[in-house]
Amino acid sequence: MYAFLRAIAGVALRWFYRDIQVDGVERIPRRQPLLLVVNHPNALVDALLVVWVVPRRVLITAKGTLFANPVAAMFLRWAGVVPLHRASDATTNQAAASSRNRDTFQAVHQALRRGGTVLIFPEGKTHDDPSLAQLKTGAARMALHARDAGDVPGLAIVPIGLVFERKDAPRTRVFVQVGEPISMDSWRARAGHVAAEALTADIDARLRAVTLNYSTIDDATRAVRLASLIAALFDAAPPIGATGRGLGVETAIARRIEELSTRLPAAGPSLRREVDELLERLDVLQRDAARHDVMLEDVDIAVDHARAFRFLVRESWLLLVAGPVALWGRVNHWIPFQAARLVAMRSVESAADPAMRTVVAGLVFVLLTYLAQTALVATLWSPAIALGYLTSLPIAAEINFYASARLRRALHRARAYIRFRRDPALHARLAAELASLRAAVLTLERALSDVRADTPA
Repeated sequence: MYAFLRAIAGVALRWFYRDIQVDGVERIPRRQPLLLVVNHPNALVDALLVVWVVPRRVLITAKGTLFANPVAAMFLRWAGVVPLHRASDATTNQAAASSRNRDTFQAVHQALRRGGTVLIFPEGKTHDDPSLAQLKTGAARMALHARDAGDVPGLAIVPIGLVFERKDAPRTRVFVQVGEPISMDSWRARAGHVAAEALTADIDARLRAVTLNYSTIDDATRAVRLASLIAALFDAAPPIGATGRGLGVETAIARRIEELSTRLPAAGPSLRREVDELLERLDVLQRDAARHDVMLEDVDIAVDHARAFRFLVRESWLLLVAGPVALWGRVNHWIPFQAARLVAMRSVESAADPAMRTVVAGLVFVLLTYLAQTALVATLWSPAIALGYLTSLPIAAEINFYASARLRRALHRARAYIRFRRDPALHARLAAELASLRAAVLTLERALSDVRADTPA
């Protein structure tokens, strides 16, 4: 049952998100007991991502209020989800809540003792803030309890960071990064510190290393946009088959920008002025390219006839082969996808709602559509043909997503080629400014790296 649910989760996630990039999965130990600590920006989607990414069976902990509905409680327990009763959720019966949490700690301990993997969201809530919320001590207390019991040797705490390009928007990107584990066998609290609080602080540091954290949403928006611009600046004419950069590239650049930004107050006025001028030049180049309907990634393309002919033959051939299958996938999934989006966008209270509701509703509507179509085919022809038909549906959906993204990318490239053939001066001007900005970015990066953050200007 877990394998089936995990496979369904992967299908649903790939339907909603265009690209899910995973980094550091090799850091996840294969056999020893694990406590996975994960940031929580996107409700149920976060748990689905972890279950799909981690190559081990995962015991999921979830807030106890989700179990208030008897039907939901039955399904969650059937899927192996364990309730956590938070102090903020407690009503009149504190003793009962404490007793249930003892049961939860015991269930987690038993899973770890068997060498299992347990997922916990130490923020204790899902939220739309641009930074990690203050961590609760529950994960640390679970880990310390298991270690001190002496029957969970080799226990490790593995931080996993989830970064969403736009968590509420379909066909956007996700970056999942596994951080450096904390070995509980060798971990010791610093002198004079309470163990649970010290371990929570270490977990917080490890999670911040694999997430993006900003003071305000405006700061986050500016940093992400700048990281995207710089990534495009250095992503010179990528192959058409690479239908888009993984979000990990921009995440790494955003972290580097944040690191260098802490040095700006200590930099001299001339260096700060250079940074301002560079940001203005980047913005001007972006607007200039957009005005001519050109992507920065395409400024460096070659405009000779031989390469254009090879491009035309290759993309036309792929379109002829994959096009009919992609169209089949689009036709079969358009109605359930649209229905899921309509359901998802009703009474939205959080940016996490659209993705969570679309994934869940889309899964239900698509499965119902599959069953109805397969039953009809079986009635008209035979069960064997119906089985083949059913198998073709998700494959056609995947081909549609890939072919659609590739077609959009090829059209952008073709548009840039035509524009540059008609206006060689525009091509030369954009290419020269692009090369100049690359050099300026690298020069400023080196200059800021030499500035000590604690040195007054």
